[in-house]
Amino acid sequence: MNKIAIIGSVASLGLVFGIASNKAVAQMSHEQMQPSQTKQTSQFHRIEQPLWAKAVVTAGGLGLIGLELWWFLLSKPKSQKAQSKQGIQEITITVDGGYEPSQVVVNALQRVRLNFYRKDPSSCLEEIRFPDFHIAQELPLNQVTPIEFTPNEPGTYTFTCGMNMFRGEVKVEAGQVQSPKEDEIMADIQPIMTTPANQNKNGTDAVHAIVEQGVQRITVQVDKGYTPNHIVVKAGQRVQLNFLRQDPSGCLAQVLIPDFGIAADLPLNETTTIEFTPEKAGEYAFTCGMNMFRGVIEVEPSNALRTQQFSTQISA
Repeated sequence: MNKIAIIGSVASLGLVFGIASNKAVAQMSHEQMQPSQTKQTSQFHRIEQPLWAKAVVTAGGLGLIGLELWWFLLSKPKSQKAQSKQGIQEITITVDGGYEPSQVVVNALQRVRLNFYRKDPSSCLEEIRFPDFHIAQELPLNQVTPIEFTPNEPGTYTFTCGMNMFRGEVKVEAGQVQSPKEDEIMADIQPIMTTPANQNKNGTDAVHAIVEQGVQRITVQVDKGYTPNHIVVKAGQRVQLNFLRQDPSGCLAQVLIPDFGIAADLPLNETTTIEFTPEKAGEYAFTCGMNMFRGVIEVEPSNALRTQQFSTQISA
């Protein structure tokens, strides 16, 4: 039962008992005073309350005091640790007269997905807010609404309903404990990370981009890494990389090409096109959002530059 409902019920019970006690005392006082109206006296008579009335009032008062002590000193939010699935810390929170669980424990620097299942029709609970992560999301009734974010620093972060009446918290801990499934993922990653730079994960040579209408194009499949993970292009000419993501891992939900200032989200089962023009020859890395999967873009000198270098060598 909701804590607020418990407090309201106990308080109402205490109020009813208090009114009943006062009523009984008032009636007794009236009956005792009727005979004395025929006699004028200046003495006060002590009115004795029934024992049951004293017991009820005392028990109600002690109950309220005990409830207040429990509420402020002993009551703690129900805590539950999120489970890591394919690199994402995930947990379902039931929205029904509050949040269950009301405290979620996660690790820093890893993607978090909170699935809010709203069962309560109260308008107060139709929105969820995470002020520290700048998130405000509506929660449709009888539906599951996922909310994702990545906490960068340990600490306790509060989430509330739209009216700031119901509260919960996300407790972010330092470090990261890998589950068995994550160990399997790392086992898949290791061969990719140790693959020679001039070969992709299948052991074949680097793949050259195909020139179409003046643009160097190539498709990269994103499935437990990048295929191919070694791409060869020419300098001074537009490059178009088409990333087709087929792996649901949260680690592969983003691709980064730091040397060209590129950070792009990769929706699942969709092709995302990234274009840029490399000006200088060299090797440029691209990685997933967590820097676990890697590939390389090898930029060769353009034909014009090669001709110029060859002419210079002949002149010398």
